[in-house]
Amino acid sequence: MDLMNLKPTSDIIEVTLTHPNTGDVVKNDDKTPMTITVYASHSKEHKAAVHMQTNKRLKAMQGSKKSQTFTSEEIEESSMELLARVTSCWNITYGGAMPELNVKKAREIYTEVFWIKSQVEEALAESLDFTKA
Repeated sequence: MDLMNLKPTSDIIEVTLTHPNTGDVVKNDDKTPMTITVYASHSKEHKAAVHMQTNKRLKAMQGSKKSQTFTSEEIEESSMELLARVTSCWNITYGGAMPELNVKKAREIYTEVFWIKSQVEEALAESLDFTKA
């Protein structure tokens, strides 16, 4: 075994969206599968987003005389923000058109079409399948 064979082969993960009830691939009007591409957790883009969040939290803690606590809502918000920031591109139809990708729009879609977030998070968690066969 060579450790070089256990290195990631890509910094991105493409998620093909499937219908939450049937498991069928969700398609755009032009019959292409709807996909969302995110940066893998080992990528520099993903790490930068994590560092940005952590540094923001640390700065808030340093400026406060009282101990910091985290609520469930803050943890959920942080998770949503991270996912929106690591989304690199998509091929989806939302509101009758392909929306422009930005953090605000990604957060909106992940919130409103909540099952997408689960599929993308699952793909990120399974991204250890990056090794060469």
